[in-house]
Amino acid sequence: MRPPARDFKRRQRPAKEGEHKGRRQRIPRHTGGAAPVEVEVESLAWGGKGVARHDGKVVFIPRSVPGDKLLVRFTRVKSSYADGQIVSILRPSARRVEPKCKFFSHCGGCQWLSADYQSQIEAKEKLLRDALRHHLDGAELLPVVPAEPPHGYRHRGEFHVYPTGDSVKIGFFQEESHRVINLDTCLLFDAAYNNRYQELRSALKDEPSARTLESVTVDRSESGETYALHFRLHHGGTREAEALCRLAESLQFNGAIVTTASDSAKTLCFSGTTWTTYQLLASETGASKDFLLRADARGFTQAHYAMNKKLVGGALAWLSLSPNERVLDLFAGGGNFSLPMASLCRQVIAVEGSPIAHQDAVENAKNSGTLNVVNLRGDASEQSRLLASAGELFDVVVLDPPRSGAKEALPHLARLAEKRILYISCSLPALDRDLAILKTLGFKAERVQGWDMFPQTYNLETMVLLSRIS
Repeated sequence: MRPPARDFKRRQRPAKEGEHKGRRQRIPRHTGGAAPVEVEVESLAWGGKGVARHDGKVVFIPRSVPGDKLLVRFTRVKSSYADGQIVSILRPSARRVEPKCKFFSHCGGCQWLSADYQSQIEAKEKLLRDALRHHLDGAELLPVVPAEPPHGYRHRGEFHVYPTGDSVKIGFFQEESHRVINLDTCLLFDAAYNNRYQELRSALKDEPSARTLESVTVDRSESGETYALHFRLHHGGTREAEALCRLAESLQFNGAIVTTASDSAKTLCFSGTTWTTYQLLASETGASKDFLLRADARGFTQAHYAMNKKLVGGALAWLSLSPNERVLDLFAGGGNFSLPMASLCRQVIAVEGSPIAHQDAVENAKNSGTLNVVNLRGDASEQSRLLASAGELFDVVVLDPPRSGAKEALPHLARLAEKRILYISCSLPALDRDLAILKTLGFKAERVQGWDMFPQTYNLETMVLLSRIS
């Protein structure tokens, strides 16, 4: 059975090359059948593509490595730049490595798998310097913290589902497309995770209710012993949801929850334990005690447990909190930063908009016996406005927003942050914009560092400590 007609736009047949597929698809400008050209890749850009030049144009080339000499065919041409596709590698870069992934040529997941890891770190340092160049004057710029390990590190993956024939495709999206790659294994996950994913994938291909799915998230606890699933239904209802929960139980997953794709808070069915756990040990973070945090399968957590510990430890070291200080933690999630900070200071006010993450934060504070955290549920901008209107003042404001940044909340921070702001960002363009706003509000960057939470991709977590300009 195909999706209902009213939802067909979201699940339509993938467009063939050159077909129009709505606003998301790039429509190449006619290139006139021009012959391929030779270029040499100079660097890597935000977004993951290599950068070369030809006849005064910047050329962006996916899956290329600095130092590659390539024969490239233009797929899109504009006045000042072009997109290119590799026809052949004339001379491979000394930094090029064998991707060892049969999906690399078309998967949108790992843009830099063909570049050696040191090249990736160097590229990310350059991206950081270039993106934040207007904010680095007088700031201490520290080297990017490399990932350990750079492969097999993810504990969480969202796999898209697309009905085809009598079965389904399950995997990641193709590059710059909503076509689903029928993925059976991924180098970003270790062998144990891949084995469990393959068991689930095999069962879903024969499960009629899987045809109602939009995606499924597979999350594993840090101990590696428990897995929780989050099924998102594109259409269908309780009958399909119950069938998926029974399937998860038959495969001995520890828990599963089924929601609509449009609202993860709308539960249709659940079974078992629908969250995973991870530790933040005092010896690793600098907190005054250990924490065991739960994370709902529907929520967000950093996908690299080991690097997350380093990031939390870095934040606490930079802040060097004293027992009499108060902290405001915006976009607080389940307490990843707020709980360790609370062990070192007088009070933390933690603000989180997601009802799922907020519930995790409440439970994590309760289970850890942390009494000096006040968890507020609500939009960060609105809660900041209310706190500022009430005359609240904090020694430190910490914010870890989503990729879109924190633009709407920033105007209130000038009234809330007495001394310092710690901004943690996964988007350099959004961070550049928000640092410029904070500068107009009287804050300057004191220390900047990148953390490679996402090896094999262009993504970078960046932490910036700002102080009030005297």
